[in-house]
Amino acid sequence: MASRRRWSARGAAVLVGAVALVTGLLPAPPAAAANAVFQAATLNIYHGLSRADFVADLQLITSKADLVGLNEVGERKAHLQDWAAANGWWLYAPEPTSAAQEALLARKSMFDVVDKGSIFVCDTNGPGEVPPARYNNWVSYRHKASGRNVVHINAHLNASIESNGQPEDLPRTRCAEEQIQNIKNLAADKKDDGQVIVSGDFNIDFSADRAYGYEKFPWKVFEANSLPNLRSVYNLYGEKGTGTHTSGRHIDYVYFWKRVPEHQVMWMTDYSIVGGTKSDHNGVVATFAIQT
Repeated sequence: MASRRRWSARGAAVLVGAVALVTGLLPAPPAAAANAVFQAATLNIYHGLSRADFVADLQLITSKADLVGLNEVGERKAHLQDWAAANGWWLYAPEPTSAAQEALLARKSMFDVVDKGSIFVCDTNGPGEVPPARYNNWVSYRHKASGRNVVHINAHLNASIESNGQPEDLPRTRCAEEQIQNIKNLAADKKDDGQVIVSGDFNIDFSADRAYGYEKFPWKVFEANSLPNLRSVYNLYGEKGTGTHTSGRHIDYVYFWKRVPEHQVMWMTDYSIVGGTKSDHNGVVATFAIQT
């Protein structure tokens, strides 16, 4: 009996040791109790919508997020200013109108503004011509619950620049390539100032881009590289729904600057696609946990 008890105790110790070994190999999740949660979203609100439909889309996306990047809203700047002031949101929509197209919103109850800026990237066909000039806008916020800075970059790439992931040989494509690299450079520059989020309509389908792998498009510039670098909702959690555009493509993105694990203090934990918009785009809302 004593011998059996010794072997039982020894077997239990081996089992506990094996469980500890396996547990040690698994990635350690962030401690939920030490994290604060917020949502960041992107939505291209088609510029040709009526005022009522524009307001409906604005209210829909802001009901689901705390940081919001909008596209194609430059001509609605005055209304956005009034809406933000009346509803407790910070708004950054700089001059000129082409820059104001890529507006950024943040809840005043959750964030304070630390800094902001706008970078002119390129103008394919000259001032006032279609497509309009491209700008990358950014705002650095102080997240009140955690005390950490969060930098939100918002952009909109030219349309009709790819076919099944293959770049079209057009001036507007070369403009987009320049803008993609500028986004990467801006994110890398801001990473020391805070946790970086990038949003926008990139007009490049995620699956097609990954399959074709053009070296100057987002998959290769952002996601196929080792950490630290940008990672999108689709890379981390797969493509949900039937697309973010009426074409069925997943072309609207939320990224975050993912660091090596020991230096990561903000995590993207999931995302959802927001349908029911009046625009020809759906919204994308990503959930973030940030260490307090």
